[in-house]
Amino acid sequence: MIEQLKQAKNWEDRYRLIIQAGKNLSRPSDDELAQMQPITGCEAQMWFQIMPKNDLTFQFNGFSEARIMNGLLWILFNQINGKTADELNTFDITVFFSELGISQRLSETRLNGLNQIGQQLKNLCI
Repeated sequence: MIEQLKQAKNWEDRYRLIIQAGKNLSRPSDDELAQMQPITGCEAQMWFQIMPKNDLTFQFNGFSEARIMNGLLWILFNQINGKTADELNTFDITVFFSELGISQRLSETRLNGLNQIGQQLKNLCI
């Protein structure tokens, strides 16, 4: 998916890929949503969950009411799931989405939601 996004000829092709990726995130139950943290400042409602694992890595879960945000979350989770706190501390979410040619086309409020997730990743090392 990462290579497909990098090789997409234009924004419309990237957008289609992102929307398709979002179909991999199913809507959580109300109980599952209640266990997730709401992300404020994003255009659409979004939730995020950090799940520490016994091997000192992390798994992530999330959901948004916006299809494009679900696609971005799915792409992000594929990049960060199974990483340690140190690995996550060096991960720059802004650079990641910029290199994919995505962040330049997102509204400030959508970027704000992703940046809040990025800050939570950095806080895992504190």
